[in-house]
Amino acid sequence: MKKVVIIGGMAAGCKTAARLRRLEPDTEIVIVEKLPFVSFGTCGMPFFASGEVESFDDLMSTAWGTVRTPEFFHNAKNVKVLTETTCTKIVPEHNFVEIVDKFGKKSILSYDFLVVATGSKPIEPPFIYPQSERISFFHSPTDAKKFRHLAEQGKISNATIIGGGFVGCELAEAVTSLWGIDLTLIEKENCLLSRSFDPEISNVLNSLFQSNGINVLVNTIVNQIEQKNDTLIVHTSKGNIETDYVFLTLGVKPNVELAEKSGITLGACGGIYVDETLRTNFENLFAAGDCIEINNLVTHKKDVFALGSLANRQGRVVADNISGLESTFKGAVGSISLKVFDTIFASTCISTSCCYKDSISFSFACASFYDRPHYYPEAKVLFAKALYEKESGRLLGLQMCGKGEVTRYVDIFTVLLERGATYKDLLDVEHCYTPSHSSPLNPLNYLGGIIENQERFGITPVSSVEFEKYRKEWNIMDLRKENEIKEMPLDCEFIHIDYDNWRSEIQKLDLSSRILCVCQKGPRSLEIAISLKHLGAKKVGYLAGGLQILNSAL
Repeated sequence: MKKVVIIGGMAAGCKTAARLRRLEPDTEIVIVEKLPFVSFGTCGMPFFASGEVESFDDLMSTAWGTVRTPEFFHNAKNVKVLTETTCTKIVPEHNFVEIVDKFGKKSILSYDFLVVATGSKPIEPPFIYPQSERISFFHSPTDAKKFRHLAEQGKISNATIIGGGFVGCELAEAVTSLWGIDLTLIEKENCLLSRSFDPEISNVLNSLFQSNGINVLVNTIVNQIEQKNDTLIVHTSKGNIETDYVFLTLGVKPNVELAEKSGITLGACGGIYVDETLRTNFENLFAAGDCIEINNLVTHKKDVFALGSLANRQGRVVADNISGLESTFKGAVGSISLKVFDTIFASTCISTSCCYKDSISFSFACASFYDRPHYYPEAKVLFAKALYEKESGRLLGLQMCGKGEVTRYVDIFTVLLERGATYKDLLDVEHCYTPSHSSPLNPLNYLGGIIENQERFGITPVSSVEFEKYRKEWNIMDLRKENEIKEMPLDCEFIHIDYDNWRSEIQKLDLSSRILCVCQKGPRSLEIAISLKHLGAKKVGYLAGGLQILNSAL
């Protein structure tokens, strides 16, 4: 009988086991998991910490309400699950692993195939901090349970989150929305979620947090944490913060110590190196999930994506190949989303900072538009920023946010990225149209048209974060109506020319000067910028996405 041992009982490991059981009803499958839990929804932990999800068992349950315990896996799937059991050694040359259970009992498991799905682990802070029940990561169920226990006892009136990535941002809403805890969120980079979002979109998130009472500190370095009785003092580059609880959410990295000391090859990014079949350097040894590095289908370099969506797909590929089916995982682009205070933020692949890091020559388009016709009562404003390679036009990444339809357009863009599409392909995206949920042209069509116009007519797009510099050096032409200007004033000198009457007022402009057109959302200013080019203007730009993005006004 074939024997398969899986180290790690979360997304990738459990998916491998479930798929393999469907393919091979007689294979012996054993999952080794060091935690007391198996197959729980890690992404749901913020909702458990906040109290929105009442029981932790809900994060381990099936859609029909059965909790995924070791007994469930045994009875329903004939898979043996060893919880609170640690794999201490892999001996790939002789096809066995050594394990230790919670009582210290050691034993050996032999295998025909081994799957390493050890996941990720929190990045340790570079600063000194004490061991305290009031300081924790937010990576395992015990972290969520510890915080919730103290919150339920009323022992936390204020808290601090160090790290403004996805976990930190999702946790921020959870901490404040139900427990009413005063919160400070600290991020060392110049914006939140800096790997996935540029400041134009991240600033919206910052404003959202601030308007909901969360104190956000960006460009802030934490130097040390000390404790005096039940009070923690966080020493930062912008002063000291006294707090009752600190979450350390500085990101995660592949958990590969076991693999490394067993002779399994690691890659340049620190993850386990696998081929497209997810095999390691040993023929019968596979790896999947957060512990591996894979191909980035846009940069064509190795990358690490700690995403449950990818881990589940990888588990299926591993099971197929163990069963003799030809299955591959060619790579990913890293699509993510989160919802904060009823606003959805989503992105796929690389941001501006990544382009600079990889020396990619790029340009961008920013846009502000409705997710359905403006006249429809439920129309919502969306913000978007698309990046593309300057010379080839190849798409590089998309960032969007809004209270309406967001993720479906990022999902479509992801497919285009994987196919090596250019911005011209955005013009050909077909969608379902009815005024109740979409416009005749979808956001991707708009972005394709914007980029095509920028490139064809040589129009300079100016982002909201660049506006401060441009307004000092260029002549600003405001094309809005008087009531729009009153509702959202422009805090600088400008020439007002109403878009509806611009042809009769063009004499106000010096076409030999540098002209920056602005409007509420961007389309009017881009159109007039093109017209000014036709009239002989030498240097024309427009505020990409309009004043709505500049003011983070969803």
